[in-house]
Amino acid sequence: GEVILDDPTRIVKMSITQLAREAGAKSEASVVRFYRNLNYTSFFDFKISLAAETAGQVFHHVHEDIKIDDNVEAIKNKIFTGSMKILESNMYSIESGTIEKAIELIEKSRRIILMGFGASAAIAMYARFEFSLLGFDCHFSADTHLNSILTVSLDKNDLIFAISYSGESRDVVVQAKQAKPLAKVIALTGFNDSSLAKVSDVCITTIGEEMNYRTDAMVSRIVQLAVIDTIFASLAIRKGNIGLNKLLKARHSLSYLKF
Repeated sequence: GEVILDDPTRIVKMSITQLAREAGAKSEASVVRFYRNLNYTSFFDFKISLAAETAGQVFHHVHEDIKIDDNVEAIKNKIFTGSMKILESNMYSIESGTIEKAIELIEKSRRIILMGFGASAAIAMYARFEFSLLGFDCHFSADTHLNSILTVSLDKNDLIFAISYSGESRDVVVQAKQAKPLAKVIALTGFNDSSLAKVSDVCITTIGEEMNYRTDAMVSRIVQLAVIDTIFASLAIRKGNIGLNKLLKARHSLSYLKF
């Protein structure tokens, strides 16, 4: 409690593991008991309330806070400036070697199952479309039940590509755990010590500054899209003419849908 009161805005950016470490607790269970004593059902639930109380009249945290009385011009400038700043920060913080490992797992895979829910579902769907253009056998569904069926029939050449900014989305983490040890897991998340990161074979960690919880993590989605595009372009280049020809054929196959 003292650690939280000392700097609540910093706490909302932490994972449960980070808070336990910061407070000198023996385990994450101490944090669990703490928020349950305050009648919260999860650490995420606790952070939502904490962020809302500390935000005051701030609607959304990005590079420069968006205030309740901002007009469209101010909001546009803050969102675009924040996006550019956070993209630049991630360009330097994300290790190319980590993305290289993810690419190698994708190249070796027989089948790729993309997982993401809520706002992350859009990123997973985009990744499924992009990777399919290069001829990979990709699957995505926003139905947890269907994902459960898919993970039952996994083998050692299958791959789970799991996307969750918090790394604590139960539907994603549970499915990723069930996939092990047969399938490999790539995680795209915002916390390298999150539950999802811990079960992954390769974890691509993005950084963000937006932790208001009145809105979803807007700018982090832009970073995640940039990561997917980096992987896609790298795969296309590594496949050489074969990959580029598959991409060309895929584009031609869609041509009848446009005037």
